[in-house]
Amino acid sequence: MKSILCTFLLLLVVESTQAQMERKRSIENLPDPELFLSTSLVAAQTVSIVPKGEIQSAISHSFGSIRSGWGDLFGLDNNAAVHLGIDVGIAQNVSLGIGRTSVDDVFDLRFKWMPYRQNSSNSRPVSIGFYLNTALETLEERRFNYSFTERLSYHSSLLVARQFGRKITLQLSPSLSHFNTLLSQNNSPLQHTVFSTLFLGRLQLNERNSLLFETVPLLSDPEATHHWGFSYEIETGGHVFQLFLQSGYLFTEQYIIKQTSDSFWDGDIRLGFAIHRVFQMKKNK
Repeated sequence: MKSILCTFLLLLVVESTQAQMERKRSIENLPDPELFLSTSLVAAQTVSIVPKGEIQSAISHSFGSIRSGWGDLFGLDNNAAVHLGIDVGIAQNVSLGIGRTSVDDVFDLRFKWMPYRQNSSNSRPVSIGFYLNTALETLEERRFNYSFTERLSYHSSLLVARQFGRKITLQLSPSLSHFNTLLSQNNSPLQHTVFSTLFLGRLQLNERNSLLFETVPLLSDPEATHHWGFSYEIETGGHVFQLFLQSGYLFTEQYIIKQTSDSFWDGDIRLGFAIHRVFQMKKNK
């Protein structure tokens, strides 16, 4: 785990020396302003979308709880979780993606459509889109013989965001999540379907640095723990780096909404990082 952290820090230093680079896009007339620089914050999806003709790869990594102190270097030595993802712009304002989280070996397929995007003239004052994903747990379960459908879960969101001035972006994402299978503890009733609202924000500090947050302030499940995540974002060339603190170690929306068990404000905090990289599938004409 220490080697992963050292590799990340080395990459950060190398990329920081290339500050004069500009992020290259295959589509030059993207709506202005760019509300978020990456398609996801810590775990929640933003209104940013991969343009047609581009591929975005993302690596997210979180460590153990900082509660452990110096014994395991504030969580850097244990309980790591990794999410790998690739998203492809298949049409104008439409993208498809696939990812995998190491926790419970969860694969997720995702779809995003952004038909209405804020522009600088304010003729379109907000960005509005839709996001869907389906997740499949593939971890071998020795206690139960789960079927394919019993391993599935789903999430859908309406994405609504606006940039205020040139520095502040806020996003609300009313959402519906569903798990086909849940395990009951202490014979308590199970709520397979959860209504929630994700709340995201970005404060742009300068051209290349931002502070961001995400949380789930509204939940229809009274037993669920509210997820929190805070991120420091650095844009260098074709990369977007994020250093974040989050409650728990989950990266798929329905999991952070329904399965978060760690309370951020009680000190159950994990350090992590993410690297987003954009590639062009074809050269500009």
